[in-house]
This record gives sequence, structure tokens and C-alpha cells, in this order.
Amino acid sequence: MEIKDIIRSARKAKGLSQAALAEQIGVNKSAVAQWELGSTRPNEDSMAALKLILSIEDHISPVGSSPYNGQLVEDPDELALLKFWRSLSVEKRRAVVELLHIGLPVRP
Repeated sequence: MEIKDIIRSARKAKGLSQAALAEQIGVNKSAVAQWELGSTRPNEDSMAALKLILSIEDHISPVGSSPYNGQLVEDPDELALLKFWRSLSVEKRRAVVELLHIGLPVRP
């Protein structure tokens, strides 16, 4: 599920119109409409407000992060791994990648 679908679905589940959501965020209604169409994406401030207002914090990875690009992460294990990976230093990430490649030596 893409961010546009998540926003639309969560907004409707909260019983909010596009105009009401826009007012709470501090943007105009057309911004919300464009997000839901997928023609634009919310900026960081708007995304933070959306996560708070629509209670979608745990379902969206940061916008612009590959490979998710704001898509829904439904599996709690996958979300935990993603959060863990992002908490690692560059050196620890390299060690994990090397461990996953069977037969490759692990560098300290």
C-alpha cells in the first residue's frame, strides 16, 4: 500500500473530510487531494502531522527511504528489522551484510 492510499484510508477511518484534515495540518484542501492522488508527497512537517492526526506512525517508514518510499509495513517483524537496521552504524551494517553472505569472511 502506498502513502497516498494510507492517507486516504486513515482519513476516512477517522471520519475526516479532506478539508477538515487540511485545516488540522495547516495546508489547503488541494494539498491533501494531491497527496491522495499521488501527484505530490507531504513534506516532513506535514508527514509528522499526518502521522499524529491519523495515528499511522507505526505503519509508515520515513518518506524517501528506499525501498519503502512511505509504503505500509504490515509485518511487525519486518518493521522491527527495518528499525533495527536503521539504528546500526555503517560498520555494523557491513558486518550484518557480510554475515548474510554465506561463505564470505566477517571482518572485525
